[in-house]
Amino acid sequence: MRAAVCFILVGLSIARARQPSVSMNLLDKGGHPVGNQGKAVQVKITGNVLDAETGRPLPAFHLTTGTQDRDHRSFDWTDKGSLLYTNGAFTVIVSKERMRPAVLIEAEGYLPQCSGPVRGLETNVTFRLKKGAGPSGIVLTPGGLPAAGKTIYLSRLKDLVFLDGTNLTARKVSSRTRTTVTDQAGRFTFAPDLDAFAVLVVDDAGFAEVRVADLESAPQVRLQSWARLEGTLKIGAQPGSNETVRLANAFAKFAYYPRPLPPYSISAATTTDSNGRFVFPRVPPADVKIFHAPKVGLAGSEQIPITQITNLTLKDGETRAVTLGGQGRAVVGRIALKNYHKAVDWQDQVNWIESFAPEPPDCPNFDAITREFHAARHAARTQEESDAAEIRYLSEYDRIARQVRAYYSSPAGRQTWFSRGNYVLRFAPDGSFRIDDVPAGKYVLTLDVRDYDGAVHPLKAPRIDSHRQEIDVPDSPGGRNDTPFDLGVINLVGQLNSGDASPDFAVKTLDDKTVKLADYRGKYLLVNFWATGSASAAAAMADLKETYDAFKNDPHFAMIGLNFDADPAMARASVVKNKMDWPQGLLGKWSESAVAEQFGLKSLPFVILLDPNGRVFAPDLQGARIKSAVDAALSGD
Repeated sequence: MRAAVCFILVGLSIARARQPSVSMNLLDKGGHPVGNQGKAVQVKITGNVLDAETGRPLPAFHLTTGTQDRDHRSFDWTDKGSLLYTNGAFTVIVSKERMRPAVLIEAEGYLPQCSGPVRGLETNVTFRLKKGAGPSGIVLTPGGLPAAGKTIYLSRLKDLVFLDGTNLTARKVSSRTRTTVTDQAGRFTFAPDLDAFAVLVVDDAGFAEVRVADLESAPQVRLQSWARLEGTLKIGAQPGSNETVRLANAFAKFAYYPRPLPPYSISAATTTDSNGRFVFPRVPPADVKIFHAPKVGLAGSEQIPITQITNLTLKDGETRAVTLGGQGRAVVGRIALKNYHKAVDWQDQVNWIESFAPEPPDCPNFDAITREFHAARHAARTQEESDAAEIRYLSEYDRIARQVRAYYSSPAGRQTWFSRGNYVLRFAPDGSFRIDDVPAGKYVLTLDVRDYDGAVHPLKAPRIDSHRQEIDVPDSPGGRNDTPFDLGVINLVGQLNSGDASPDFAVKTLDDKTVKLADYRGKYLLVNFWATGSASAAAAMADLKETYDAFKNDPHFAMIGLNFDADPAMARASVVKNKMDWPQGLLGKWSESAVAEQFGLKSLPFVILLDPNGRVFAPDLQGARIKSAVDAALSGD
């Protein structure tokens, strides 16, 4: 059986309408709710299930409901179980959700089918099921003998089998992951499954991963002997003792399309000895990566710092020796954080440089079809036109994704992808940092500095500031240079977050008056930083004018613009031209304004809403969020 992802609805859509999003509400044949009992806009799906050869109704079949996934390229089927129907007919009622509903039909001895996304409120579907069997084959030992009593995992499109621990023991991750055991002749078989992707064997006797699509032509699954990986970690010229080295999958872009990831996930770690040595005694003969995970970052978080990545393709039974680090030179620098009142524990921060490797010009990309899709959806006047645009996009996406997969499967593509590397910053308490053993080349330094004090999750911690710059690390003759490459001081400015006290300001207005923040105490104040030469600031003007017109008569609301034009006459002309009827203050050149740094400005426009006590109510507002934030503030939501 060939694994498939169902895109197109088989049948006739009888009615369409736009409806609000609600939760799933499945009713059985008797009209009784199954699952959530809440209010729902119902979608009625009726249909017939026939034998494809005879055209006769199937006497019994199972129906499972689901919804289109977020990528619109597969389905999430409910775990509540399937419903049994008889006499080749069914009626099921599901709710109208943001993600479209679908039904899956399965019957013993037949290949399953899905409806595709149901786009109407009442839809009739005819299923013609073909007879067939599920994935099957014969497992052989590395020596070619039948492998009896071996556990076989069937990995489906949404399943993932984790291999972890020193011996990479397999464990299931969901109740829908299917397993079976080979008989005395090494044979195995699974029931037909629409989403079947690969079979996996993880056993002391060996390892195998075979895609279901390949089993029909090559049903023999021959186990490969485990590989062994050993090596040494160096940090500079010294052995990296008592450090963590981790093992994980390595895979190129779209290598497992339509899956985003391989059907199995490797997660193993070991600690180096006093000489920096490490061993992974049992490694799949496949593409893997090892890397140093230094002791940096927030204690207890799920962040795994990654540095010195080495990608390897291991062979059947191979023992491979590698060295991590010890080459290139150190990169050093220091962060100077301004306009931030709290102490930062720099050793909690995880930041990195990564190889600068833009997509090769001959690699297919999705830019053109994405632009076309958004334009078509914007121009659509009916739901039918919008649906047609989506179907065209999904078809083109599938075509290009397969081209990308083919490109990165080529020798040149694999070299491009697997040559990329990450190198972690090690911070000292004063904000200075060191990046060890960086080979010569172009890199991108990414800083994302956050306030972890009291944060439940690292990625949800308030951002203090971010920074990105390209760097070019010079060559190290002989492979190593003990002279660090110094990036100097990198200035960061603390960004304002909700609840922070706003910096005070006092500025001259266009009519030569002085306006201060204190003048607006007791009101919600919308502050817009702008400049005449900023195209993005001009683009935001419509949202600002709409917001001002909506709330200008509310006694609890005020608005002010703060302008960075060097020439006041230019600012006055822009105000008249754009009919900016709210007060305007003049800050002068950005580079000469202390206000820009105090507010943590990075670009224009910058719009911020302050509460009546002069604290930040909503920072960095854009687009329609400007008006909605003011509305929420004034309405008390």
